[in-house]
Amino acid sequence: MQKEIKYIGNYRILDIIGKGGMANIYTAIHIPLKRVVVIKEMIRSAGSQSRRRFKQEALLGASLDHKNIVSVYDHFNIGSASYLVMEYVEGMDLAKIIENAAPLHPAIAAIIAREIGLAIEHAHANGIIHRDIKPTNILISNQGEIKVSDFGVAKGTESPDLTSTGTVIGTPFYMSPEQAAGEKLTYQSDIYSLGIVLYEMVTAKKPFSGNDSQTITAKVCRGRYRSPFRLDPHHSIRLSKIINKAMKKNVKRRYNAIDHMNVDLGKFIGWKKLAQSEKILKGLVTKIEKSKTATTVIRKPAKKKKKKRIGILLYALFIVAVVTLVLYLLRIMIKG
Repeated sequence: MQKEIKYIGNYRILDIIGKGGMANIYTAIHIPLKRVVVIKEMIRSAGSQSRRRFKQEALLGASLDHKNIVSVYDHFNIGSASYLVMEYVEGMDLAKIIENAAPLHPAIAAIIAREIGLAIEHAHANGIIHRDIKPTNILISNQGEIKVSDFGVAKGTESPDLTSTGTVIGTPFYMSPEQAAGEKLTYQSDIYSLGIVLYEMVTAKKPFSGNDSQTITAKVCRGRYRSPFRLDPHHSIRLSKIINKAMKKNVKRRYNAIDHMNVDLGKFIGWKKLAQSEKILKGLVTKIEKSKTATTVIRKPAKKKKKKRIGILLYALFIVAVVTLVLYLLRIMIKG
């Protein structure tokens, strides 16, 4: 029986790519424009505060227009269901790149960090703190473009605060100390989170780890971590200094603004590599995709094939020998 094709308004659903406690994520085609998009569906049972946050995500995302930020195309309701339509990015998220290729070369990690930094700079210039910068929210297209996504917990300076005082918002592994403590966040909180992402790219390890959220946030609040210089196989002093400055526990000693960090990353990368950044990242994504494809193809080892063929040949020779012997004995018996 043919599978039923589902529609949401003017969108034909292609696949479901994510399910969560608050939302479902689909890929779909916008029928009038024949454009592939991503649709985020708010779970119908979600509370009123979640619905307000969902609408705020749509408004904040739509207010941003930058090459390094996933575009928001539409927001609408059908009955009690709410939907957010966004740009589809064909590629992979940074978490998969870290999983398959980290520790990354310092130059490549710096290129990725700077592109994320440019997105954050645009958001900050428009009065928006992302509050959840992490590898799964960073997309890298097959063409080597970096896109920051998911403004679900973002906060605009002019938008209402939907978070109660003392409530911790974000992902524990990538929080700033003030974020982990439930204090008021500033633009520098995003800088700290980017520093953690950069740390993980060059070391393949998280600076703060633990078996539960409480343990992780306690470590984040203490602000002590192993030097990235020691864990980075390339031992880049310059990049370690950038990471350490972004991850200063004391906000006054941290980068004052994201554009200052972007300048330092640009100087570290150099203009030649900056000019080839998309080509470099495209090569990285292609290499990982090829590696993943190769590991999923099952092949029998050549030696085993050879042994199997030899076994078959010996068995055939044995049968021929037995038949020949039987025929020889029959001839002797007939003659006798």
